[in-house]
Amino acid sequence: MLHRPVAALVRAYGAPASVATRDDGQHVVFGDASASVAAIVDDDANVHAVDLAFPAGTTYALDLDGKTHTLTFGKTTSEAARDELAADAETEGASFRVFRRGEDSDLVLVFDPKTATLAHVIVGDRATMLRLGYVPDPTPVQSRFPFSAPVLKHTGVPDGSGAQATVVRLDLDRGGAVRNATLVVPSADAAFDQQLLVRLARDAYAPAKLGGRAIGASVLREVRH
Repeated sequence: MLHRPVAALVRAYGAPASVATRDDGQHVVFGDASASVAAIVDDDANVHAVDLAFPAGTTYALDLDGKTHTLTFGKTTSEAARDELAADAETEGASFRVFRRGEDSDLVLVFDPKTATLAHVIVGDRATMLRLGYVPDPTPVQSRFPFSAPVLKHTGVPDGSGAQATVVRLDLDRGGAVRNATLVVPSADAAFDQQLLVRLARDAYAPAKLGGRAIGASVLREVRH
């Protein structure tokens, strides 16, 4: 439903039992006694994020890096989600886990602070979620939570010293393994570039850390040839 008019929610799911707008003017909440879907919209009523809260026992299928995980509202615990999804989380806290869905979007799992079970699933544009507080802004606490970049531990590809250069972005998980390799600056040798993506996907890194906690991150590799 992202980037579509909020009216698309009604067309897709029918008229809700009740509708309310929060005081900030950017939340349109569809709900009944046991469930709610809050659409976070812009001034033109286009949806940029959704906040889902469903009754205990409702399942939610979460797709990350091509693998589907099934979570259950009111039953999946914070610890269970941490154990199953630790390699995929970007950041986490006592009652939330943040996951990267794409270049500009995030998914947040929010757990009830009393029961530590899944209470909300929030999906949307990273900028919108940051502005409205769904994703914590690291800037005010940067001095308290220092960042350390990933460090290359093993590679089968030396940097080289040729006249051509290829630049690749490597997206790493919290364990330092390469989850995705993307060509950023190609060289004149397309065959070499494609082989390079495969070879660099086998690299291993000491993971990035934020405040001493391992997190997902991205690095750039320039290989001359």
